[in-house]
Amino acid sequence: MDLSSTVFFNPSDSDFSTTHSQLTPADEYKIEDQDLALYWTDLSVQTVNKRDRWFRSSLETKKVLLKNVEGYIPPCSLVAIMGPSGAGKSTLMGALAHKLPAHLEVEGNVNIGGVSVNKFMRHNSGFMYQHNLFSGVFTVKEHLYFMAKLKMDRRTSEKMLRNRVLAIIEKLGLGQCANTRIGSNGGHDRVTLSGGERKILAFATELLTDPPILFCDEPTTGLDSYSAQKVVNIMEELVSNNKKTVVCIIHQPSSELLNVFHQLILVADGRIAYSGPANKVTSFFESIGYRCPENYNSAEFIMKILSDGSSSVVSVCDEFAMSKHSEQIQYSISKEMFFEAINPSIFRNHLSPFWPVKMYHLTGRYFLEKVRDPTIDVHRFLQKVVIALMVGLCYLGTIQETQVAIQSFQGVFFILITENFFTPMYSVMSHLPTQLPLFTREYTSGLYGASTFYFANMLSTIPTLIIEPVVYTTIIYCMAGLQNDLYTYFLTVIITILVMAVSTSCGYMFSNIFGSMSLALTFVQPFDNVIMMLSGIFLNIRSIPWFLRWVVAISWFELGFEGLTILQWKNVPFIKCSEDPDIPCLTTGAEVLDKYDFVSSNLMPNIYRMIWLFTGFHVVSLTCFVIRARLHKLS
Repeated sequence: MDLSSTVFFNPSDSDFSTTHSQLTPADEYKIEDQDLALYWTDLSVQTVNKRDRWFRSSLETKKVLLKNVEGYIPPCSLVAIMGPSGAGKSTLMGALAHKLPAHLEVEGNVNIGGVSVNKFMRHNSGFMYQHNLFSGVFTVKEHLYFMAKLKMDRRTSEKMLRNRVLAIIEKLGLGQCANTRIGSNGGHDRVTLSGGERKILAFATELLTDPPILFCDEPTTGLDSYSAQKVVNIMEELVSNNKKTVVCIIHQPSSELLNVFHQLILVADGRIAYSGPANKVTSFFESIGYRCPENYNSAEFIMKILSDGSSSVVSVCDEFAMSKHSEQIQYSISKEMFFEAINPSIFRNHLSPFWPVKMYHLTGRYFLEKVRDPTIDVHRFLQKVVIALMVGLCYLGTIQETQVAIQSFQGVFFILITENFFTPMYSVMSHLPTQLPLFTREYTSGLYGASTFYFANMLSTIPTLIIEPVVYTTIIYCMAGLQNDLYTYFLTVIITILVMAVSTSCGYMFSNIFGSMSLALTFVQPFDNVIMMLSGIFLNIRSIPWFLRWVVAISWFELGFEGLTILQWKNVPFIKCSEDPDIPCLTTGAEVLDKYDFVSSNLMPNIYRMIWLFTGFHVVSLTCFVIRARLHKLS
């Protein structure tokens, strides 16, 4: 795969010379936006636990997060949602954006232009999360190009897509850091983006598809005052110049910053405490007996009132329900409902990229991560080399076709299988959870499916599955002096590759079946021990009880060990007996195989069986992963 075509593009390309002012809308996919108001009526949200969800038991206690609230957001407005912790801010915005999990039960209506939001939001809105998750190995430009490939309509031409990326970079002032790596949150990279630049990049990502509505979950949290002001200025410009509606949760802004917003919605104890112009909120509180002192941050003053206690909160919410602001909201909603006929052209005829395209770019990202951040893979590779050299030195010059060497031969085969059996399984079980947060974010945003992620992740491990066992086996094979035969060497390498591949697929399976690394380890460790115990090394296969024979059939440890033993001994016509009469004498390779109850004709069937195990484990793993992903998306 050509990595450069996956994530790189040439900034000197003439296609990139188009400026923002010259950029034409992507008329291959975009339908002209209309000015649409967002409103909700009798909106209630409550928690539903699993027992209540299945049995609808009236005895179950439900926690109500929103209590029959209503509201109205006019077109092309900058809206701030504020409230104390646990007041219901995120729940309200999640309900408006149609992004609430399934363990929350929603009642009421949320409409835009007379249409339910669930028919509108997916391809007509953007959602900026509070915590930014990126692939740290990408530069800003590479990240936007990658996201554009997944988010934008497949009918968008390559030239228009690249122009859109450059236009966004120019529009949001990311030009100076366009070729800077995003970096990890841990800050291990030398030059990475600052917190403010990450927030702006999150904006840029959501603006790629030019959505008419943008939701932002605490976009200024964790930023200094300068960066916070810059982020809010960008949101204000999106509203004034680009005719967007921006709804965001803000945590105690300054008075100056608060007045930038056109509308303020205060949420307290699941109710609306105020909804109206941001510059009139202090007047409303003064009218109900709460006067903000001079030179006092109005946002802090409001939050103090709403956090004082349930009595003051109930009083404020009741006063607002009878205020002229509430009457204005009801009038605006009734007017929208009266003229709720909507032009179907507001819905974008969005066609997602084809599955192979998503697979190609996602796999390319994982390959690039391994190339640019090879720490783990390099350490594992060096560890393999060191272990192989140590094992090779232990067996150097000791391997001969004699009675005492039979044990040495079998020891080499055991080492070859063991190192490719345990390490890959546990490493993939520890590595997979680190990728799940970014996957969950992108999957719930509809960028790609669970199967796409799974296959791309699996394909990206292929170089490791080949290189590590080849190098490890080759070093030991040469130093230990195993059979000087190319066919035997080739099949030895194939067997060790398959052992590692099956172990990796088994690690995937246990990780996805249990969904928790600690729980998976609880079950995989005894499973591994049984698989190894019934490999023919510690117990003769003849002595294994009949009810455990099925375990032998799926023990790739046994399949690999038997395969290596067959390769070494099947064509050995004579083995010299020891002069010590107390040592049993096995005179041919066939007798060695018979000692372990191995059959020479099992060589190729064992290889085929390992291929089937590799496939079967991955099928089970993929099925569990897809089910868990869908439950997470719905829960």
